[in-house]
Amino acid sequence: MQRIANPSTPVRFRPQPPLFTMDKFKIDCLVIGGGVAGLAVARSLAISNKKIILIEQQLQIGQETSSRNSEVIHAGIYYPKESLKSKLSLKGKSLLYEYLDQHSVKYNKCGKFIVSASSEGTEKLHQLKVNAENCGVKDLTFSNKDVEDYTFLEFQESLFSPSTGIFDTHSFMNCLRNEYEDYGGLVLLGNKFLGAERFHNFFQVHILDNNTGEEFLLETKKIINCAGLDALRIFNCFQEQDKYKLRLLKGEYYSYLGKEKLNHLIYPVPERDSLGTHATIDLGKGIRFGPSAYEVTEIDYSISEAQKNHFLQSIKSYWPLIKKEYLSPGYSGIRATIEGIDDFTIEIESFDENILVSVLGYVSPGLTASLALGDFIDNSIKEL
Repeated sequence: MQRIANPSTPVRFRPQPPLFTMDKFKIDCLVIGGGVAGLAVARSLAISNKKIILIEQQLQIGQETSSRNSEVIHAGIYYPKESLKSKLSLKGKSLLYEYLDQHSVKYNKCGKFIVSASSEGTEKLHQLKVNAENCGVKDLTFSNKDVEDYTFLEFQESLFSPSTGIFDTHSFMNCLRNEYEDYGGLVLLGNKFLGAERFHNFFQVHILDNNTGEEFLLETKKIINCAGLDALRIFNCFQEQDKYKLRLLKGEYYSYLGKEKLNHLIYPVPERDSLGTHATIDLGKGIRFGPSAYEVTEIDYSISEAQKNHFLQSIKSYWPLIKKEYLSPGYSGIRATIEGIDDFTIEIESFDENILVSVLGYVSPGLTASLALGDFIDNSIKEL
């Protein structure tokens, strides 16, 4: 989704006038957010923007959504044709495997089985295969050969995706940061967006450096909002009214302490808000389950004991004899979705001579799509 704003649209949110004179720096481009989206976009933009700064309010890169996920490289099976999720994940998957090889980042192209537990689920599997083929994914097969070795699983039919994999997301993000900095880009950690004023030929952005407690101003013609959980709030700062409503989905992960082993990922048929509570492996072949998906109203990364029985029952749909005591609480993540929209939403707005890009609803398959997202935004800006 792409929209060009009315140039006369005022900025709704402005910082309070400072009580003292703040330092001001003039740059070409500001990227807000140091997760995988911000890093990938900054890397692409740094090639053609000499003075570019990325700010991240946490003290390390990728500390929120980008480090609280399954670390899966998605094949592009589930998403409607022509959606941004479909187009960016298909292109991104190819770019990502190539990038991981070039930079010696560890990955395992292990493949995954999507298994059905009922006749209705089997019908959905066939629909998934048709959708994937329409989108350009041609390597899916109905195969029980390898999955039948997992005698602890119970299912009617299985759909195999050989191009699905897992990878070291932290090393990947570090590589993106290093490349960005090699092009001359600057990363400011512990720095938070407070607000902005729009003038005819620049934005004036108010930043708080939490490391020192000091505030400063950045003058730039381009703002790229990749702030993840905070992206919609920042986007709404520039609008006459709130265009979208945030919907937070929490997903929890559990490590598995049993003796069974997997060499592939095992997914159930997808649910309304997720791809189902699946079994994945890490690069050390350990098994973890997740994520679950339930709506919350605040950011809280604790594991809910009240949700554990539901979590267990979702796994039992394909692993019926799994024992609750073998599930050890791992970690959780929060997905910043947009109510009523099941796709990435990229708003590109022109304000006089200035450009604001906002990446909203950037959830799974965001890791897979990240390099393609960087190219997409870079090309979109050049076309304006």
